[in-house]
Amino acid sequence: MSTNRPSRALLAPIAIVLASLIASLVRWYLQGSFNIYTALHKRFYVRDPDLGWRVSVQHPIWLGLEICAVLLGLAIALAIGVVIIRRREVRIDGRATLLRGASWLVALATLVVPTAAFISGPGALHGRDTLPPTNAVQFEDGIEGALDAPSGAYTVVEHPGTSVTAHLSAGGEAFDARFGGIAGTWTGDPHELNAAMHADISVATASVDTGIGERSKHAREGYLHAEKYPRINVTIDRAAAVRANGANVIAFRAPGTVSLLGKTHIVDVTGTVTKLDAAALARQGLTGDVLLVQADLALSIKTTALAPDAGDFDGDRLPIHVSLVLRRN
Repeated sequence: MSTNRPSRALLAPIAIVLASLIASLVRWYLQGSFNIYTALHKRFYVRDPDLGWRVSVQHPIWLGLEICAVLLGLAIALAIGVVIIRRREVRIDGRATLLRGASWLVALATLVVPTAAFISGPGALHGRDTLPPTNAVQFEDGIEGALDAPSGAYTVVEHPGTSVTAHLSAGGEAFDARFGGIAGTWTGDPHELNAAMHADISVATASVDTGIGERSKHAREGYLHAEKYPRINVTIDRAAAVRANGANVIAFRAPGTVSLLGKTHIVDVTGTVTKLDAAALARQGLTGDVLLVQADLALSIKTTALAPDAGDFDGDRLPIHVSLVLRRN
């Protein structure tokens, strides 16, 4: 070897990784959310004429700063590798073919990151990262409204309009935790909302999805202890206040209870109940007598079994939005 200076071919893998890093940072900046963690199937909320908001069918790869940090680390590692390879080649007075090949494989593999992200497309048009907040219903107690729907038992239907979402803020990042395995019923008479009624809704704690795989796993195991507490329940036995809120819509406020991690909490539930008309049923692919419930409640973290971990959250309130498609049995 005539010189100890690394050749361009030896430095090229570093340049490739740096190009991947720059492209990834460009993608991260264009995303506009400035998120820390990468989401392989980014969730967006888009407006819906009947449901208010629903999850978009678009789920692009959403790069986070942590993957950019990994790329930077790889570039530094390859730079150190160049020194090691060059010293070995001087010692053996020849090319370290396997080491050079390995550095090229690592470098070329990093191109997958920005390429896959750009190919997956942008976010949903006018989409939102988290479910927009709902204005709480404020009015005095008293029943002054009704819905023109038959009485009886209404069962939760698996549908894009059925969801339970907790809005969280931790580590300087706001995100939604959505639950599946939603089941339950409401039994009552929409014509007589001051009469006896009962609602019992539950979700599967193991289904929690924060949009990031590792974060969801930590939520299941470290916070919700899904194996010990497989369900979270919400019950309502009466309405405290009801008001007509347009055609086929009532606003309500009701006392309820939430069973979370072995403790029961009294909560104030507010929201609306809408009887879907024929056009809405057709748009949503539904049949029969269907009610859409949009409700909100909140828990104080310090009063729940999550209190020992309260410092992990950026606030004390845990807002929860419940959206249910109910069909009469």
